[in-house]
Amino acid sequence: MQLALQTPAWVQSSTPAWVQNGANQLSQVSWSRTTRFRVFFAILALSFVYTLSTFIWENDSNEWEDGAIPISYVDKNWEPYTPAEQLEDDPNAPYIFSPLNDNFYLPIRPSSQPDQAALAPSWTQPPQSCLDEIVGSGTDCTGGWQAEKKLDFVWTWVNSSDPVWAEARAAISAQLLGKPKVKVDPEAAMAHFRNYDELRHSIRSVLMHFQPYARQFNILASDFAPPGERLSSPLRLGQAPQWLDSSRDPVEWQHNDVQMKVHHHVDFFRPYFETVFSSFAIESQLGNLQDVNDLFVYMNDDMYFLRDLTPADFYTSAYGFVFRLVYYIQIPPSLDPKPQRGEWQALRESNVLIGQRFGPSTRPYRSHMPKIMSVSLLHEMAETFSEAFTRTGSRPMRAVWPPSEGGDVHPGFMFAHYIVERWREGLLWSWAVARMGGDDDSWNADDAWQELRGGDAETLWIGRIVRESLSDALQQLWRAGYESPGASFYFFSSLDGYPYYSMRQTGSQEHPHLMDPNVCSISRTECFPPEITSASEAFAHIAFKRPQCGDCVINRLVQNSGRRGLSAVLPPSGRTFAAASTGSTATTLPKVPRWEDGAFALRDILSHSPDSEVIDVRGWVLRMLHRYRFVLADSPYEFVFLVDDKSAQGAVDRLQGHDKAFACMNDDVESDDDAVAVEAIMREWQDTRWGEPAGWEAA
Repeated sequence: MQLALQTPAWVQSSTPAWVQNGANQLSQVSWSRTTRFRVFFAILALSFVYTLSTFIWENDSNEWEDGAIPISYVDKNWEPYTPAEQLEDDPNAPYIFSPLNDNFYLPIRPSSQPDQAALAPSWTQPPQSCLDEIVGSGTDCTGGWQAEKKLDFVWTWVNSSDPVWAEARAAISAQLLGKPKVKVDPEAAMAHFRNYDELRHSIRSVLMHFQPYARQFNILASDFAPPGERLSSPLRLGQAPQWLDSSRDPVEWQHNDVQMKVHHHVDFFRPYFETVFSSFAIESQLGNLQDVNDLFVYMNDDMYFLRDLTPADFYTSAYGFVFRLVYYIQIPPSLDPKPQRGEWQALRESNVLIGQRFGPSTRPYRSHMPKIMSVSLLHEMAETFSEAFTRTGSRPMRAVWPPSEGGDVHPGFMFAHYIVERWREGLLWSWAVARMGGDDDSWNADDAWQELRGGDAETLWIGRIVRESLSDALQQLWRAGYESPGASFYFFSSLDGYPYYSMRQTGSQEHPHLMDPNVCSISRTECFPPEITSASEAFAHIAFKRPQCGDCVINRLVQNSGRRGLSAVLPPSGRTFAAASTGSTATTLPKVPRWEDGAFALRDILSHSPDSEVIDVRGWVLRMLHRYRFVLADSPYEFVFLVDDKSAQGAVDRLQGHDKAFACMNDDVESDDDAVAVEAIMREWQDTRWGEPAGWEAA
């Protein structure tokens, strides 16, 4: 660590010119001399304890299954951090160096400053005329507006081979369990978390195959109290990849036009208790990220780009989010009665939550590859399911949770389905409430039936929905300013309705097929019972109580809209509504965890407007729907379980001979001998394929 004179020798180093010039952009660290020596001797003591533990501590991984402790920080009444008083001296130390292995850390002072209110992301703000063309007519935006094309990338990462991190994990485990210490075999603790230098090469792979369209790379890393300090120490040690250039100001970590930033969990957890070891907990807080582009690609450190890609593989203003789903892996809408380690408890917990808000259904697994995300919509999702997200964020480690306590959420899976279900809900609300309902929430079932062109029939059969939303997708992308996708085949557009209707009806594991001669049917008695007299009640009935009704109503409205656009769904141009109160107008339908808790009448949704302005109902609906547009796509990818050298070499050989877009090399190696062999194969493959260093790497 760079400190003043009389600092122990191991922390002394030559001070870079950017520090001498006062250009330090990191959190300022102020340690008194007493504190500095306490940290120094504590780390030396840690070195002895860590070494000793390797030989004499028993491996208790069976007791807690590799350290997964089903105890929450909330259960232990952990206190969130508050800023400490400024200490006497301020040496402007930018890095802290460890005597154990020459690791450096970024010093962090947690701040209680509230997050700044985020402005609406630019991608959500096209002109209304543009939205009318895209959503209403299904054509191009001709007004000259184009969305920002560049995307950010976010990697989650931890250096589990760091002895200071291992000690922090052991200390936290001990406190959670009420034990004086937790017996940890450091070698066993590394299983499934070994470092094959994946992160560096994952980042290089994106640089090689996506650099012209990337704005900023972001690494989310662990932080912990200095060894020997109290767990709630105001100073935090932030991990950083050791291949980053520590001789330069971090604001200079750049490769051409792409900036590199390291964020730590304490920076974006709300609230933050202590060091986090759970990926679900980390993902639950992504909606709080600061200084990250609203649209970003989320990656694990074992994921790689294998060929040139473009923004159209992830998001476009022409079609929205690009989601990749695995239809043959379906998540039930019920909790697992006998949950086990892994992601399935969280997947089913998340699908139950989605079902409670939008209606129960099996839903397809989201492919385990790089995922498009939105900070603002992740935040909206966390607000909608605030109790579940807060619960997940307070849990330090992944574990099997008793059903009575609720499982973790799986935000990566949940995000795609939240968007899809918000879109479905928005379509039905637009038609039932904003188009067919009165200002006083009045409803006429006969008018609604005739709007669907039901005539005198009691059952309306829907078949062969002929659409051209994707017939000229490449031309539409080009006119919107996008290059063709590098490795994505679009097969369903949100402009064509709801993609899970056949899954809900028949359990189909195939892509939606709108040309089916028997898509669905609408029963007048079941879907529009005469006792319903309000538009909001009619909406809730077809959307949630009888979801199969809503699914088929959407199919009929898409069919009635012609070959493009959603003209039959939208309220008429010129419809306005006078809000009762002054204030900010809602941007979406109710953010409540259960649909029964929401008020969906027009007067409830559009209850406020700035300066008592009259609200353009069609404009509000268009902007609301625009937030949730998407396409479903397929891309060639390889998911590899690294078990031993044979599996690793086989995967590497396959990837050399195939034109895959993505690969995920999942560490499932059990024995140390196998790990050594796998590491050699992985490092050779990575260095051969992505051997050119980035500008932020140390020489």
